[in-house]
Order: sequence, then C-alpha cells, then structure tokens
Amino acid sequence: MNPLLLQLTHRPFPEVAEIIRSGADQITHEWDAAVRHAMPQMQNLTFDELKDSTPQILLALADALASDDPAVIRELISCAPRQGLSRFRLNFDVIEIMQEDRLLRSIIVYHVETNLGRRMHIPEYAALHAAIDIMLQRSVIAMVEQQKLQLRAAAETELKFLSFLSHDLHNNLSAVTMSLYMLELRLKKAGGFSDLEKSLGFAQKTIHDTVAGMRQLLQHEQLRTSGKRKPLVAVDLHVVATNIARQFAGEAAAKKIKMAVDIPHATVIESDEQLLSIVLQNLLGNALKYSVDGTVRIGCDNSAIECAAIWVSDEGPGIAPAQLEHIFDAFTRGEAHGQEGLGLGLAIAAQATKLLDSKLTVESKLGAGSIFRLVIPRPPTPAPQDFALIAPDLSAAAWGTRRIVGLGLVTPLLIP
Repeated sequence: MNPLLLQLTHRPFPEVAEIIRSGADQITHEWDAAVRHAMPQMQNLTFDELKDSTPQILLALADALASDDPAVIRELISCAPRQGLSRFRLNFDVIEIMQEDRLLRSIIVYHVETNLGRRMHIPEYAALHAAIDIMLQRSVIAMVEQQKLQLRAAAETELKFLSFLSHDLHNNLSAVTMSLYMLELRLKKAGGFSDLEKSLGFAQKTIHDTVAGMRQLLQHEQLRTSGKRKPLVAVDLHVVATNIARQFAGEAAAKKIKMAVDIPHATVIESDEQLLSIVLQNLLGNALKYSVDGTVRIGCDNSAIECAAIWVSDEGPGIAPAQLEHIFDAFTRGEAHGQEGLGLGLAIAAQATKLLDSKLTVESKLGAGSIFRLVIPRPPTPAPQDFALIAPDLSAAAWGTRRIVGLGLVTPLLIP
C-alpha cells in the first residue's frame, strides 16, 4: 500500500473534515485571490476554470479525512487524475501545478487551525498533508501521461512527414542525378568541357550527400520513436562485419585507407542482425570519414561469459576529451576536420544500441585515433535440469539400457 494511504486508513478525522467541507467556499475564495496575485500570467478564463474545480478537490479531501474506509479513499485517488487532466487542457506545466498546490495547502492549513482554535495534532496534520499529497501525485502523473501521449503523437506525425518528404525528394533528386550523369557523358564525348564536367560532378556529389543526409535523419527518427525489440537470433559476426566492410571498400580505397576484419570465422552471438548492422555501419562510416591514412579495423572479444564486445578502431586525428561526453548526441559534431555531415551517424548507432539493450563506449587520444566498443550482454543460460538415472532391466541381456529422465535419451549401457 502507498505509505501516504496509511495516514488516512489509520482512523478518521471528522472534525478536520467538517471544517474543510463547511469552509470550501471561503477556502476557494481566498485561494483564488492568492493564485491571481502569485500567477498573474494566467488568463481570466483559466482562473475561472481553476476556481470551478477547486470545491471538488476540497470535498474529496473532506470525504477521505472523514472516513477510514479504503473505498472512500480510493474515490479520492480516482478523483485526482481529473484535476491533472484539466490542468493539462489549460496548458499548465509541473511547476505551475506545484505552485498552485503550495498556495492551496497553506490556505487549507491556516483555515483548519483557525477554526479549530488550536494547532493540529500530529496525526491530524499527517493525514491532511497525506490527502493533499495523494491529490498532487495523481494529478501530476495524469498530466505527465497526457504530455507523453501528446509527444508520442507529435513524433509519429513528424516521422510520417519526414518519410513522405524523403521519399518524394529522393525520387526527384534521383531523376535529376540521372539527367546530370547523361549530360556529363555527352560533354566527355564532345570534349573541351572539362570545367563543366567538374561542375556537374560537384552537383551530383551534392545531391548524393543530400540524399544520404535525409536517409540518416529518417533512420534516426525511426530508431528514436520505435522502441521495439525483435527476438534475438544467432548472428555470425564474421559474416556481418565482412559484408559491412565490403560496403565501404570503395571509399576506403579512394582514401588509401586499409581495412581489416579481425573476427574469427564462425563467431556467433545472440543478437538482432539488423540493429547490429546499423551500429557497425555508422561506426565504420565515422571511422573512415575522419581517417586520412592508416588502418580501420573491426574486431571482437567473445571470450567473456556475460557479454561480447565488438569494436571499431581507426588511426585518425582522435577526439578531444571535452567532446567525448556529447559524442553520441544528435546533431553534435566534434572537430569536423573539413568533413561534411549532419552529426547523426553516432547518434543513430547509439539509438540502435539502446534497442539492443547494449552499451556503446568510446576511447580516444588526440593524434592516435579512436576505438568504439559495442558491449552486447549475453542472454542468461538456463540452469541445467536435474535428472535421475533409472536402473536398467537386469533380466535383459548383458547389454541393457539407461534412460535419462528429463532428457528423453536412451543410451547403451554395458552391465558388468
């Protein structure tokens, strides 16, 4: 049971309850004046709606204090979310709800003690504040839940818009790219248009980078909003890493950077191959982007019982210590070293890592390169079943059978 409820179910406080019930109008009037003074940014219509709902809060508090019946107290709990929903409709934030609560709480306490002609006893004081705290908790929870639903709906709408926009732009830009490519071929055939050929090549590269950026943005949003985890399957790390390395072979060759896959054949783990590929693609792409020479490697440590660690290392310029803290944030880039990009690659890797229930870390030293590690926990190994050995039928021939109960195995057994 909620510890706050214990203060209410211990015993009733009818005297306090009656003062709140009979003085609801006066409390509401004083509270209304206090809110208008302390929160002048609110519209008059908002004040009126708050004032109209306050007597309901006070009556629910009085009913809860007048009874030790859990059913009556549950009515207080069920009433509280309605207050949070009304505050949500009025565009309150949590700070404003807390401010409203402090004003109402102080006025109720002052009104009760004035009419009692004494300070409340400790049980009375505890019960009253417990009732107010319950109202506040449930009200805030209801409002926050509505905000979460609102944010989720907005994110889904934004993702749909990005999907449609990306699809349309991709189709149109692909057509433009093809036209530019055909024009470039004609200019080469005609000869004497080297400057125009360079301009066309630059235009095609710009379109390619734009499309790649849109894909990254869309992928980031899909991972950020999905929250879905697929069942784990057996994944051959050597095969996955080799396939991804081949995707970047052209880029590596153009920059004269060596690539190496240091993962033994038939290295198998339980994971989601698609999410794992997304992580490695972005880590490898990031390593190649910022490397100017040396070797980019993909390796793994598969010896630990609890987890497997896959790493991507480079011999690039490294990352400054001050930038490491935010390196996985979206649209955050360290020293770009003249490289273009949105700053989404590592953020996408981090989102995919989260869906894998894994951990992504980075170690770097300026001038010596970086190493990113994806630490994937292994699924728990089921405890071995106990099994009994049933004695073989000794009346059989010298060869009998032994049955392993629970495993369903029957194996030959030599009887001496």
